[in-house]
Amino acid sequence: MNSIRLKNLVVQNFRSLRGKVVIPLDAQVVLIHGTNGMGKTSVLSALELGLTGKIAHLAAEGPRYQSYLTTLDSGGGSISLTTTAPLAEGAAIAGALAFSDDTFLPKPLLDTDDARFFAERCYLPQATLGRLLEIYDDQKTETTSPLTLFVKELLGLDPLDALVDGLDHAFNVTRVRKLVPDFRRLEALKASLEEERSRKDRAIDEATKAAGERLTRLNETLSTIVGDGAGPTVSEVTDLSQFKAKLEADRDGDRQLTDLTRTRSELRGLQERWRSLPSQQSSRDQADRERADLAAGEALATWRSTRGNVLEDAINAVRAHFSDVTSFEDGLEQGRSEAQRRAQAEADRCGRLLAAHTTASAQVATLNATVQRASTRIDELNRDLSGAAEDAKTLANALAGVVPHIEGETCPVCSRNYAEIDAGSLSAHVAAKIASLTSEAGRLQSLATARAEESSRLAAAQRDLLSAANGQLSADDLAALTVRHAQMVDLAQRLSDLKETAAEGTRLTANAAMARQAVVTGRRRDEQSVSLLPEIETMVQALLQRSSSSFESIDLALAEVHRIVEERVTEAERVAAVRVKASSELDIRIRDLAQIAILRSERDQTLARLNTLDIAFKEIDTTRGHAKKVSEAADKVRSDIVKKVFSTSLNKVWRDLFVRLAPSEQFVPAFRLPVGSGGNVEAVLETLHRSGKASGSPGAMLSQGNLNTAALTLFLALHLSVPVRMPWLILDDPVQSMDDLHIAQFAALLRSLSKGMDRQVVIAVHERALFDYLTLELSPAFPGDSLITVEIARNFDGETVATPRAFSFEDDHAIAA
Repeated sequence: MNSIRLKNLVVQNFRSLRGKVVIPLDAQVVLIHGTNGMGKTSVLSALELGLTGKIAHLAAEGPRYQSYLTTLDSGGGSISLTTTAPLAEGAAIAGALAFSDDTFLPKPLLDTDDARFFAERCYLPQATLGRLLEIYDDQKTETTSPLTLFVKELLGLDPLDALVDGLDHAFNVTRVRKLVPDFRRLEALKASLEEERSRKDRAIDEATKAAGERLTRLNETLSTIVGDGAGPTVSEVTDLSQFKAKLEADRDGDRQLTDLTRTRSELRGLQERWRSLPSQQSSRDQADRERADLAAGEALATWRSTRGNVLEDAINAVRAHFSDVTSFEDGLEQGRSEAQRRAQAEADRCGRLLAAHTTASAQVATLNATVQRASTRIDELNRDLSGAAEDAKTLANALAGVVPHIEGETCPVCSRNYAEIDAGSLSAHVAAKIASLTSEAGRLQSLATARAEESSRLAAAQRDLLSAANGQLSADDLAALTVRHAQMVDLAQRLSDLKETAAEGTRLTANAAMARQAVVTGRRRDEQSVSLLPEIETMVQALLQRSSSSFESIDLALAEVHRIVEERVTEAERVAAVRVKASSELDIRIRDLAQIAILRSERDQTLARLNTLDIAFKEIDTTRGHAKKVSEAADKVRSDIVKKVFSTSLNKVWRDLFVRLAPSEQFVPAFRLPVGSGGNVEAVLETLHRSGKASGSPGAMLSQGNLNTAALTLFLALHLSVPVRMPWLILDDPVQSMDDLHIAQFAALLRSLSKGMDRQVVIAVHERALFDYLTLELSPAFPGDSLITVEIARNFDGETVATPRAFSFEDDHAIAA
C-alpha cells in the first residue's frame, strides 16, 4: 500500500469550525459526515489551505476571502497539516496557516506547481462540481480551453507549443518587429540610410551647381583687377592653393593704399588748420584786443576795490552763520542770491519764534488774571459756606417732626406756655422757624454749586497757564533771537540792495574773461600761421611737383592736392576691394570643392552600409522561410497527437467511467475535436447516442443527476489520465442528485480506486444513510487496508466536535469456519 498519506489535520477557529478540531487522516479511506452547516466543507477547505496556501475556487476572484476565514468573535485561528512522508526528497511533510481578520500567513506543504496540480486533479470541491463541465468547455476568444491545456500538459506538448508559439512571429513582419526590437531598428536604419543617400545626392548636385556659379563670379572678379580686363582666370584644373598664394603675395596695392590714406589724413588736417587761421584783418586787430583786455582788467579791479568789497563783506557775514553758502569767488550773483535767501529764511524763523513768545506772554497774563479772580471768588464762597448749612436742614426736619405733637400754646419739648411771650401762637412760630431754616439751606446749596464751578474754571485756567508758560522763551533766548532777527533782516536788506552791484560785477568779470580769451586766441593763430605754410608747400610739391606759389591762393593749391589724393585713394581702394573679394571667392571655391569631396565620401559610405543591410534583410527573409516551415510541421505533429489522445485515451476512460455509473443513460458525454485555422485543435463537449450518432452538449441532453455524474466522471478521468504525482483524491459531497444505482456504482468505483489503484480517498457527505452505506462498502477488505470515519457536530457551548472512528481488517472466522 501507499506509504505517503495525509496524516493529521488540526483546525482552530476556521469558518464554521469554532474551537480546536483534530481530524486524523492516516487511512486509505477517510469518510467525513456532518449535517448541513456543521463544517464538513470547511474541513476540506482547511485541508486545501494546509496543502496549497489558498482556496482555489475563491482565489480566482481575489484575496478578499482571506479576511473572512476567522470564526466570528474568535480573534484568529490556525491550520496545521502533516503527511506520513515527503512527496519528494527534501520536500516538507507539514503545512501551516495562521490567520485573523487582518493577517494571512500561509506556509503550504506543496510548492506552487504541485499546489496547482492538486487543485485541478486531486480535489473536487462541492462549489466546483456543478460548474465543472462549464469550466472545461470555456473557450474564450483567441484562448485555449482549460481541457485542451490539460491534454497538452499531459502529453508534454510544451516544447511543441513553445516552438509553434515562438515561430509564430515569423509569419508576420509586424510581430517580428514586436519580438525583435533590433529588427525594427534595422528597418528604421535602412529607411534612414536611403533617405540619407537621397539627401547626399541632392546636396552634391546643389553644391556642384553652386560651385560652378561661384567659379564664374570668381573669374569675373579677377578680370577687374587689371583695368583692361586681362586679369588671371581660374579653371577646373587650376591649383587653387598655388593661385591663392600668388594672389596673397601681390600686396603692393595694399601698401600704396595705406600710404595714400595717411597722406589724405594729413592733408585734411592741414586744411582744417588753414581754415581756422584768421584773416589778415584779424591779425591787424591784435593790438586793439590787447588794449581792450587791459581796460577790462582795470575796470574789474576798480569794482572789486570799491563796491565789490561791500558785496563780499555782506556774503561773508552770512557765511559766518551758514558755512554752506556759496562764496564770493564761486559766483557773484549766485553767492548773493543764496546768501540773501538764507538770511531772509533765518529772519523769518526768528520772527516766528518771537511772535509765538509774544502770544504766549499775552496768554499767560490773561490766564493769571483769570486764576486770581477765581481764587478770590472761591475764598468768598468759602466764607459764606462757613455756617452749618447741613445743621439748618437737620433742625428744620426735627421741627417738622415736632409739629404734630403741639397742642395749644404749650411747648411739647420744654412744656413752657408760649402765650406768655405774647408773640402769636406757638404753631405759627414753629412754622415760620421751619420756613426760615429751609430757605437758608437752599441758599447754602446754591453757594456750594457756585464754588464747584469756580474750582473747575480755576483748574482749567491753571492747565492752560502751564501750557502757555512752556511757549515762552527764556530771557537769554529772547535777547539772542531779538538780536539775530535784527541782524538777519539787515543782511537780507543789504544783499537785496546789492543786486545791481552783483550784476555789474558779473558783467565786468565776463568782459575781462572775453578780452583775455581774444588776446590768447589771436596770439595762438599768429604762431600757427608762421609754422603752417612750410608744411603746405612741402605737400603740394610732393604730390603735384609744383610750388604752391604757382596757384592764385593757398586754398586753390590745397583743393587741387585734395582732388588728386582722393582719385588715387579711390583707385587703390577699388583694387584692394577686388583683391579681397577675389580672395574670398577663392576661399569659398576651395571650401565648395572640399565639401563636395566630403559629401561624395559620405554618400559612398552610406551606399556601402545599404549594401550590407540588403544582404542582412535577404538572410532574414531566408531565416523566416525556414522558421515558417518548422512551425507548420510542429503544428501538424501537435494537432495529430492531441486528436489521437482525445479520441483513443481520454474519451475512452470518460466513457467507461460514465457508463459504469449510469448504465441506463442513452447519451454518453464525449469530446469532439474541431480543427481550427492553422491546424489548431480545440476540444468541445458533446454527447453521443449509444448508436454512435452525435447529439447536443451534455447540458442540453442529460438530466441533472447524470449531468453531475458526467462532471464527476470527467474529473476522475482527468485524474486517472495523468501520472501519479500525489496519491490523494478528495471529494466534497460528490453524489448530489444521484439515485441508489448511481451511488452503488460510485461506491464500487471508489473501492477500486482506493484498494486497486492505491489512492488515499477523502470523501465528505451530509446524508447519514449514505455515510453508513459508504462506511460498509469501503470497509477494510484485506490486511493493511484501513478506514477512518469522522463525524462533525457541535456541543452545547457551540464549539465544533470531531468524533473519529478507525476501522482495520479483521478475519471473519465464522464465515471461514
